[in-house]
Order: sequence, then C-alpha cells, then structure tokens
Amino acid sequence: MNTAGFWLSQGLRNKMARFTQHQSLFALTCLLMIGLTHGNPLHTVPQPALPGAPGPNPRPLKTCVALETWVTGRIEPADCYQALDLFRLAEGAKRGSQKFEFYGPGAKPARGLLTLATPRKYTAKTCTIMVGLLAWFPPDCLPPHVTRQYFARTDVETLDRLQQAAREVVEDCVQWSKNKPLAGWQPMGELSKDMGVFVWKTDSYLDLIFRPLNGLVVPPSANSTSTA
Repeated sequence: MNTAGFWLSQGLRNKMARFTQHQSLFALTCLLMIGLTHGNPLHTVPQPALPGAPGPNPRPLKTCVALETWVTGRIEPADCYQALDLFRLAEGAKRGSQKFEFYGPGAKPARGLLTLATPRKYTAKTCTIMVGLLAWFPPDCLPPHVTRQYFARTDVETLDRLQQAAREVVEDCVQWSKNKPLAGWQPMGELSKDMGVFVWKTDSYLDLIFRPLNGLVVPPSANSTSTA
C-alpha cells in the first residue's frame, strides 16, 4: 500500500471511530432519559382517574367570593382562626365524627339521626363562620357558580368535616387574598351538597340576614361571640 493510500485509510478509520463514539454516547443518553421517565418523571401530565380511584386532589370544591354582600372590607385571618377555635369550643360536647341531620327554619328532619338546627354562626371580630343550607339564601346572594334555584331543606354531615372545610376556606381564600378582600365557602352535605360552610365579613349583608335560631352565646373572649 502506498503512503497516500495508508493515510486515506487511517483517516477513514479515525472518522469511523469518532462516529462510533458519538453514536454510543447518543444511545447511552437515550437509555438514561428512558430510565428517568419510567422511574421519576421529569414532567407529569394529569391522567383521567380510574373509576373508584381517588383523584389527585381529594379536597372538595371551594369557591372564593368577592361579592359586596359577602365582604365589605378586609377579613383578618387571625380573627378567622379565632372563630375556628370558637367553632370547636361551641360544639365541643358533641362527637365530631357523629353524623347529624342539619335543617333550616321550618324544616322537619326525618332521617332518624341526631339533629342540629341552622344557621349556626361563630364570630370573632371581622370574621364570621356560618354553617347553613342554600335553601335559605336570597336568590341574588347565592354563591358564585350555583345555578339551581331549588335546594334540599336538610342534609347530613359531621362536625369534624365541617370544621376541616372551614379551615380550608380560611387558608385558601381569606389568608391568601392579595389584591382585594375575599370571603369563601365550601359545599358540604352527604346527600345533596345543599348545605355549606361559609366564611364572610362580620356585619356584611349576608351576616345581617342570617340570624341564628336562638340566643345561646359562648364567648371565648370579650371580642368574640358564637350563637348556635
């Protein structure tokens, strides 16, 4: 083999070696990415839940509300946490996991459960938490996205779930409101979701409409009241 042929062959072999190295590196990178995406996804896309399987967020729907009938000024988060404490204090003698049938004025419970009348309110300064049924809301004051006009007059819930829902509304709406004051609510009720936990500004229009059914007051401090 002459000298020119030798160098041509040697150059070709060098190019083939470099190509083989790049090809091996590319294959290794592909295998590594496949391993990553099968083990710990870099990006996840929500997939439809299988029937009966829990969704990615098991918490029920909450709606933050900026309507003037609900909130006429800033609600202090600290007041809401005090109202939550009052909620637990006022209902402390009742079993939290016990199912109760909640009913509104004039309704007749008929499910054989222990009963609790509504509305039930817990107020601390600027913040009021109310447990009540949608059937007693004025039509122009219903929560946003509620389009029905007829609601059940009783529903079934536990105090534990109601108190947890109230805390979530305070955390998700009142505590994190930035540009404008926010109230909020969460639909509740095992039967029809026709009751709810509502958090709004004390002395707002709705707060003045929903007067509790009796005069029981359990104040943890001079600035807080509960009427159940």
